[in-house]
Amino acid sequence: MSGSVSGDCEAGNGKTTCITEDLLHMFMRVNSIGVPLKEPKKRIAFLAFVKGSPKLSGDVIKFNNVKTNIGNHYNPTTGVFTAPRNGLYVLSCLIMAYGNTPVQYEWRKNSAAFSYGYVDKTDSSSQSQTLVFDLTAGDRIYIKHRGSSQKLHGDLFSYFNGYILQ
Repeated sequence: MSGSVSGDCEAGNGKTTCITEDLLHMFMRVNSIGVPLKEPKKRIAFLAFVKGSPKLSGDVIKFNNVKTNIGNHYNPTTGVFTAPRNGLYVLSCLIMAYGNTPVQYEWRKNSAAFSYGYVDKTDSSSQSQTLVFDLTAGDRIYIKHRGSSQKLHGDLFSYFNGYILQ
């Protein structure tokens, strides 16, 4: 495909662009045989930490100190990431026990256990996991506590994050 554009750009009088710029952008959105290029897919990523040092009681761990939430697919109120579209996702967590208490947890995909984690009861020990999920739009991923009366070291120590790989 070839083309040529000429003309004057008078972007005054309330206009913010001109026809030559519009045509140039149009040419940039097609490949060499004139087929429109697909729009790039929107980015998806999140990073959230646990606030304070909560006592855990078998519930979903809520990482409620959100630092990044591109696309707003992580919900800090529920602790759940919901896949907005099909794809491969990389999700990670770091769980740190508070003091000399162990922490047992599990990754859940929708309502089924996907992977288990355990943090030993030595002073402030931690465990990190990184998993690759093949998700369908609407799948829900979250981390659930599996024990009773265990305490999590929060603030900037325990986190949950993820992004779309493809």
